[in-house]
Amino acid sequence: MMIKKILTGKRGQGLVEYALILVLVAIVVMVILALLGPAIGNVFSNIVAALENVGGGGGIVSVSATSIGSSVHVTIVRRSASVSVSVSATSGSVGPVNCNGTECHCTITGAASSGTVTASGGGSSKSDTWGSP
Repeated sequence: MMIKKILTGKRGQGLVEYALILVLVAIVVMVILALLGPAIGNVFSNIVAALENVGGGGGIVSVSATSIGSSVHVTIVRRSASVSVSVSATSGSVGPVNCNGTECHCTITGAASSGTVTASGGGSSKSDTWGSP
């Protein structure tokens, strides 16, 4: 009688049902994350950007590079006049950085037709590109 009960028992059925439920829940969660992931990422990116702009966090506000022939004009906006600025470029020679208040300018001479310039200072850095990559 005991052997018949063991052979026909349904104790493993509950475990299989729980496993199937867990697999279905995992699939649903993955689909939801795939659909909503970018939107959730944008929300967190906006929060981080807002926190960087509050209370003077970060020194560099923006960088813009404008190609003029073989040179590139770079404009850097910094949070305050006391923030020290350094500039690097993927090509060419970076000239002296001239600052007036919160705005700084420099010229990259001998630059390639495309490249990237990065300004850093005050614990932050920003980049911009010129030309077509």
